[in-house]
Amino acid sequence: MIKKSICTLFTVVYFFILAACSPAAPEITPTPSLVPPTPQPTAEPTPEETGCAESGQIERHELDSEFMNGPQYVSVYTPPCYDPGLEGGYPVLYTFHGQTFDDRMWFDLGAVKYLDDLILFEEAQPFLIVSIFEEFYYRAVRGNRFPDAVIQEIIPWVESTFNTCSERTCRAAGGISRGAAWAMRLAFTNPDLFGAVGIHSLPSYLGGPDQLGVWVDEYPKDRLPKITMDSGRFDPEIKSAYNSEIVLNQKGIPHDWHLNEGFHDAEYWAAHMEEYIRWYAALWDEIQSIK
Repeated sequence: MIKKSICTLFTVVYFFILAACSPAAPEITPTPSLVPPTPQPTAEPTPEETGCAESGQIERHELDSEFMNGPQYVSVYTPPCYDPGLEGGYPVLYTFHGQTFDDRMWFDLGAVKYLDDLILFEEAQPFLIVSIFEEFYYRAVRGNRFPDAVIQEIIPWVESTFNTCSERTCRAAGGISRGAAWAMRLAFTNPDLFGAVGIHSLPSYLGGPDQLGVWVDEYPKDRLPKITMDSGRFDPEIKSAYNSEIVLNQKGIPHDWHLNEGFHDAEYWAAHMEEYIRWYAALWDEIQSIK
């Protein structure tokens, strides 16, 4: 019995020594997969990634106006991360509201939301919007000093207060309804002032299409502004807009013309505000690419 136990002990020891002296099993490195990893979708850049996360700011200013015999109100939109020291300055869109509205009209219709998005996601160059209040919107155009206030008081004030580009190609005039008539009149009677004009829902205006023809004939052909026009198909003022567009065609003046569904109301303008803002933004992108 003792002999058997001793033999068993020697057997266990023998196998233990044999196992200890045997070479270790080699590590097996897994073969790399031949299937490429699935590409992950690229996320849209956030405003934080573009270097500017804040929204644009709107401030309403009260100016003393000699021409309007009292206070003149102007609302100014400065773009996200507005830089007072930006080389070359910012372009400016001067906007004019419709009758019974005020200088907040364009902003209330969504202009700031659309422009903020375009700037924050780097789809457009930043620019200012200067929205001018025509308090006495019921006054006749003949003898009205409102254009004088715009040209001689408001624009100089803007360019002395904010960091703006003062070249005509850096200024645009855009108007809705009565404001469209003002924007057109200012642009076509001041060749050195505006490089573009947006005429949205043009109503009847002093002199009508015949007057537009006179302005166009007197305008320097090498300095014609960029022009966009639009109206709703059921706009009661569509005849004025349509006949004015015909004049531009007859005179060979390049322009954009859009006849859309809709009426002469805030619902129509709100529905097309993004198109308006993108059109003006494209002007500034073109200027930036030339610099």
